[in-house]
Amino acid sequence: MFKSKTSKSALVAALFAASSVAFAGQFDGVGKSIDPKDVASWDISVHFDGDGLPAGKGSVADGEKIYQAQCAMCHGEFGEGARGYPKMLGDKLEDLKKHAKADEDTVSARGINNLWGHAPTLYDYIHRAMPFFAPQSLSVDQAYATTCYVLYLAEVITDDKMVCDAEALKKIKMPAVDNYYTDPRPDVKNTRCMNNCTKDAPVVKGKAVIGDISVGNVKKVGEGSH
Repeated sequence: MFKSKTSKSALVAALFAASSVAFAGQFDGVGKSIDPKDVASWDISVHFDGDGLPAGKGSVADGEKIYQAQCAMCHGEFGEGARGYPKMLGDKLEDLKKHAKADEDTVSARGINNLWGHAPTLYDYIHRAMPFFAPQSLSVDQAYATTCYVLYLAEVITDDKMVCDAEALKKIKMPAVDNYYTDPRPDVKNTRCMNNCTKDAPVVKGKAVIGDISVGNVKKVGEGSH
């Protein structure tokens, strides 16, 4: 017999540790420690403020060459968009808002200039998911160049000599940035109730074949009280 809970706990812990070591020994040599380089190849996320942008750069001119070869077949030679694929330059932001408030279809009016909130996340999307038929095939420099040219097509930047890198993208203010904000409001408008929430007595509106299944009154139909 054990005299205390402490001694019981200590024994259980010791037995667990011993069994864990024995269990692990059965798989000795299986797998390997992951190389930091392998982790880095997956850790490609870029935040809206530019945190995570890699070292590299690309120009509007270089981006145009990549765009024409890899992107134009879907998004149009001049960014006008092909059937089923979005265009780069959409309507002016104020016009888009008017259409939305009037409950009109705004899909054809959308573009990088009126929909995208932050330039760094545009780079993230292009580097991660484009081109559609070969995602993540662009190098870092190619992704920067493509981002730079797309921003030029969308008239977010106007200098055709511009070179985009991490610092340049962080400084770009997208036209739609103010449309993005944290909304802390609850997703329901009911008042929270913690007790005595049912004001009226339950009413049986229907009975199942097997009997009355209302809460607190479960008995077969036709069966009297005992």
